[in-house]
Amino acid sequence: MRSHSDPFHSILVPLDGSPLAEQALPHAIELARQKGAKLRLVLVHEPPPAPLDALAANMFVAVDRVNQRGEQGYLRSVQRRLREEGIRLSAAATLTGHPGPALAEFAREAGADVVVMATHGRSGIRRAWLGSVADYLIRHLELPILLVRAPEPPATSVAERPSRQILVPLDGSPLSEQALEPACHLAQAWQAELTPVRIVFPVMLVTDGNLPLPSTYDGAATEQCRQDAQQYLDGVGERVREWGVRAEGIAMVGWSAAGALLEIARVEPVGAIVLATHGRGGLRRWALGSVADKLIRAAEVPVLVVRPAGSPRPAARPSRARAGGRRKTASV
Repeated sequence: MRSHSDPFHSILVPLDGSPLAEQALPHAIELARQKGAKLRLVLVHEPPPAPLDALAANMFVAVDRVNQRGEQGYLRSVQRRLREEGIRLSAAATLTGHPGPALAEFAREAGADVVVMATHGRSGIRRAWLGSVADYLIRHLELPILLVRAPEPPATSVAERPSRQILVPLDGSPLSEQALEPACHLAQAWQAELTPVRIVFPVMLVTDGNLPLPSTYDGAATEQCRQDAQQYLDGVGERVREWGVRAEGIAMVGWSAAGALLEIARVEPVGAIVLATHGRGGLRRWALGSVADKLIRAAEVPVLVVRPAGSPRPAARPSRARAGGRRKTASV
């Protein structure tokens, strides 16, 4: 297993002026310090809706200018704070448009290597109401995205945590294994151990012909499947150790992949979960069971989502700013 390049030289951190968004900063700062990387702060300004008359238009323009000045001042204050802490920074940027499309386009143009951002981890109607910026980026960016699910109240700082494991769910497919390289880089940055995990579902049996569904499971067959999975993980561990990263795989039996992974993260000193996903949305997400979606919504540790290159990308929605011209970008 050979590294092509270190993907964490340029770290993009989207902010929106809220304490929630800033909870991604400690994770981005630690990563930047360990890898000698630069942080780039970015904020997306959403213009107001089109006014109905000239009087409203003048009012909207005045309010919008005040909001923009406030956002730029906020970014400058965060920059000053980080520079005082000795953090290397690229010029911060303010964008104009819909947050998801604007951030995705800027991340590509700026050559970002990883995005670190906070998320509520909400689902259903609340996700749609929030605009689901994280969800949009997962489905449209072929970059690792480290999602920090902001707890209530805020958790202890990253530096106060015990020694950590990086949990990497695998299912034996080439897709899942594309999470290994960024996971190794994260483990090197955090001086953590990599823990590849494979969840083995019980082999079910039908013992009563009158029942339409399986009524029990075959313990011997299930254990054989678990041993096969462990052998596969042992091979993965050998490849990972070639990078100089400590690794020990775990194959375990469980009825729910997401549930088993969340339980491991709850009882073990897990620092992050790293997994690959197609980044599909809508009905395809639900048909696939969406282990990634469940982990993002429920895990109390950061989740690094890797969307492999070549995965189908949903059609991008044009940003509101583009309807009247080019997207506006300003450096702070």
